Amino acid sequence: MKKLGVSILLFCMLAIPCATVAQQADNSDVPDKADVLKFLDLMQARSQMVQAVENMSKQMKLGAEQGFKQKVPDATPEQLAKVDKLFDNLFSSMPIDEMMDAIVPIYQKHLTKADLAAMMAFYSSPVGQKVLKELPAILAESMQAGGEIGRKVFAERSQQLDQQVTELEKEQGKQR
Repeated sequence: MKKLGVSILLFCMLAIPCATVAQQADNSDVPDKADVLKFLDLMQARSQMVQAVENMSKQMKLGAEQGFKQKVPDATPEQLAKVDKLFDNLFSSMPIDEMMDAIVPIYQKHLTKADLAAMMAFYSSPVGQKVLKELPAILAESMQAGGEIGRKVFAERSQQLDQQVTELEKEQGKQR
């Protein structure tokens, strides 16, 4: 009886992914590239990506600046400006068009034509337009809140790592 239960469980584990692949193989309900791009345009995805990259850059700059100040407490404004400049160059050449092209197949993989049509109907409605209007502020504030938490955790972990490295160095010195 126990073997039968295990066999049935094993069959289900193997059959479910096969059924899922069979469902995904039906391309008749896969949105075409033009539909996805139309949806992404409605969602203002390009400007959202640009905003996200800018917000990420700001948060990383802030974190790098704070980390640098911890390592160099009497940092000069010129030194801090050099730290900022490192991150300016890092994000200035993000290939937004390439990123947009890369996400089209992801939408095609996860959404049907009907899903996309329903989402377009929602985001075309007054409530959907409000969500789109408020989304950049929501994301920026969320990134700021998350960035503060991340910097706090990084600072704590950085101190712990520094202490552990110092202890390892001391142990290494005793062994010589």
